[in-house]
Amino acid sequence: PRHRGPTAGAGSSMSPIAICTEGGRGIAFPIFGDDEQEWPRGLGIVLYLLALGWLFIGVAIIAEVFMSAIEKITSKKIRRLHKKTGRWYTHEVWNATIANLTLMALGSSAPEILLNVNDIFAKDFFLEGLGPGTIVGSAAFNLLIIVAVCIVAIPDGQVRLIKDTTVYACTATWSVFAYVWLLVILLLVSPNVVEIWEGVVTLFFPALVFTAWYCDKGYIGGKGKSQYTIEQRSWAVHEDMTRQEFAEAEAEVRDKYGEHLSTEQIARISTATGAKSNSRAAYRIDASRAVFAGRRLKMPEVKSSISKTLSFLASRKKVVPVDYEVETVRSEAACFFEFVVEKYAVLENAGEVEVTVVRYGDENVPAKVWYTTLDGKAKKGRDFIECEGWLEFDCGTNEQTIMVQIIDDAAYEDDEEFYILLSCPQALDDPEGTKVALGRRSKATITIIDDDDAGILGFPKDTCTISQQDREFVAPILVERRGGTCGEVRCKYRLEGDSAIPGRDFADASGELIFAPKQREAYIDVTIAHVPRYEQADRFRVVIFEPTGGAKLDHSKDGGSEKNILTVIVEADQESMERVDRIRSLVQAKWDRTKVGHANWASQFKDALFVNGGDDGEPPHFMDKVMHVIALPWKLLFALVPPTDFCGGWLCFASSLVVIGLLTAVINDFASLLGCVLCLPDEVTAITFVALGTSLPDTFASKTAATQDLYADNSIGNVTGSNSVNMFLGLGLPWMIASMRWGFVGRTAEWDRRYQNFPDLDVLGSAGRRSIGFVVPAGSLAFTVGVFAICAAGCIALLLCRRRYLGGELGGPKVGQWVSAAFLAALWIFCVVVSSLNAFQQSGGCAPGLQ
Repeated sequence: PRHRGPTAGAGSSMSPIAICTEGGRGIAFPIFGDDEQEWPRGLGIVLYLLALGWLFIGVAIIAEVFMSAIEKITSKKIRRLHKKTGRWYTHEVWNATIANLTLMALGSSAPEILLNVNDIFAKDFFLEGLGPGTIVGSAAFNLLIIVAVCIVAIPDGQVRLIKDTTVYACTATWSVFAYVWLLVILLLVSPNVVEIWEGVVTLFFPALVFTAWYCDKGYIGGKGKSQYTIEQRSWAVHEDMTRQEFAEAEAEVRDKYGEHLSTEQIARISTATGAKSNSRAAYRIDASRAVFAGRRLKMPEVKSSISKTLSFLASRKKVVPVDYEVETVRSEAACFFEFVVEKYAVLENAGEVEVTVVRYGDENVPAKVWYTTLDGKAKKGRDFIECEGWLEFDCGTNEQTIMVQIIDDAAYEDDEEFYILLSCPQALDDPEGTKVALGRRSKATITIIDDDDAGILGFPKDTCTISQQDREFVAPILVERRGGTCGEVRCKYRLEGDSAIPGRDFADASGELIFAPKQREAYIDVTIAHVPRYEQADRFRVVIFEPTGGAKLDHSKDGGSEKNILTVIVEADQESMERVDRIRSLVQAKWDRTKVGHANWASQFKDALFVNGGDDGEPPHFMDKVMHVIALPWKLLFALVPPTDFCGGWLCFASSLVVIGLLTAVINDFASLLGCVLCLPDEVTAITFVALGTSLPDTFASKTAATQDLYADNSIGNVTGSNSVNMFLGLGLPWMIASMRWGFVGRTAEWDRRYQNFPDLDVLGSAGRRSIGFVVPAGSLAFTVGVFAICAAGCIALLLCRRRYLGGELGGPKVGQWVSAAFLAALWIFCVVVSSLNAFQQSGGCAPGLQ
């Protein structure tokens, strides 16, 4: 059993009673009070460690809910009228940089920030406990370990670079300055005391957000995004485009690649090279769900591409390169040959496809390479004209083209591909002596996109209104055939009742609709019965399904690609109907929002109960089931948090924030108990256990972002921003509150007991007659901050070198990846070990009251 001896405050002017000794208390724990002092020390270590780990799981899960609310809030879009063009367009309310540095950063850093805020209020505005050490420890882990993990996560030879370098430089500067500022105020301006103005200024958060936004707009450092704007093609479709924007995108695609394209062909071309980048919140949510067996997000994987590939799109050829992987071929050969890109897409009516072969290396060596076409699903003589031959590269020639004729036919067929293969590279002057090689892209894939579509069937609109007549009549329902009229096609149809009943309001019917070759329209005749209708409107549905002859159904219509549904409304007088509909729509909108919210609330409990949220995809692994059982109580508890559908996500945001605050208060107590029974100073507990526990979810999220994103902004660029926010809000906010409390409320007996005779407070006056102030002993905190600032400078210098010599902050040759990661890991170990040794030296090594 542990020693029930004197309190930690005996004989000391400022030390509080240790939480694991008699009389020690945290915010809410130990729950059994002084009785826990009777527990064997080993049992206490095990129980507190398990409890702390389980609490970290809980805070990671509620942080995922918190990030879901933030994703909902920051993805809000509104419609605006462009004053010059007079057109309406979709506008994102939140600037991406501001969202990342405010709500997104708050979402990933909320546990650390709230732990500090809780600490200040719980300790009566005295600086004690884990708060400051957690901020510095988390920053060290984020910058050094997360960056190291991201570097080695990239496949060998590939690189990821930071796209928005101006914003990254801004946040990186602020992240280092933040900790230098701490040293200045704690050691130079007012040693060991934070004055009110220092507390206010330490809340640099608004300045950080403003300067980052200023950089993002290009007012500082120029428009750093300009070299990548070619990638953001106006014809790359996305889910938030309006009908007008879709029309403009369609016109541009037709202008570039041909006038006779179907909607499906335009979509395939537009999305062939386009990729939607996932948000930082999405990566954090998906990483948490992956670890704790929740329902995974369906996030698109972003493929690599470079400006060289994209510049090829500027050609008015009907050819679209669709993929390019950045790889550097290292060879001892004098030169080597390869295709510019590995994959092409060409319309069947393009006539020909032009494929470029380039030579790298010594351009003064005349050489040649053999090329030949190979069948795939596309066959020579039927889909393309076979060709082969030598490509000769004279001195100074580094590029040659291969022209392959494409055969256009009138038959409908799926997209098909064939290949062009390079082989037999030779030097012309010295075939045996001079070594010439093939690069990694020695095989090109050409996909022929068919332009002989049988067509897409669908209704013109999702709803159709028919006015009731005073006798039975036949209403023709139009079905359109768009995007192609090749051959005869058919589809089945049926009628379904809703509020309108078959046999009473309309004649039930089903059958088959036939489109002859070149026919674009057909009609389904529906017999409407005579029914008195005054203010009543009834509905029924016309459904088309199972198209044949190569035709497809319009996936954008109600029902999707499996079936198209037309809702037919039979109404009375139009004027009265419109008046009733306006009133009903106002009420219905509220009902619909409530139904969606309630439905999602129910689905939250379903997702919480089942492994992987009951997803019907890949069966859960054994570890998924284990983690689900461990996290199940948290999942069920947090399913009570309101869904993001209510109040635009703000209700979920506020509720999650409150829960995180409560959980961090409990984490504070258990981490202090664990450190106490392990004889660890609070500073050591904070920079190790607490920092790791709160930062691990960010590690998984950043690793996923590094491998899936095209650039390193979501994985690396946001680390520096998050560290800045951690410091400015995690320390600036509670320190500002505490400094104002002591400055405006005045002294207390406890303050006098602690600090009237405390050394190194000359800035407050002589011992025994000191003025009041918020005391922040520099001690181990300043030492840890100084060590981290040095390590942070080393990390940023490494990233600069990697960008200059390897082409990007992440990836590169595998050896270089592991060397960089080892260097960063060594910096982190150095920071933790040196800071811990200093903390032990200043604290005496073990919490008082234990032996």
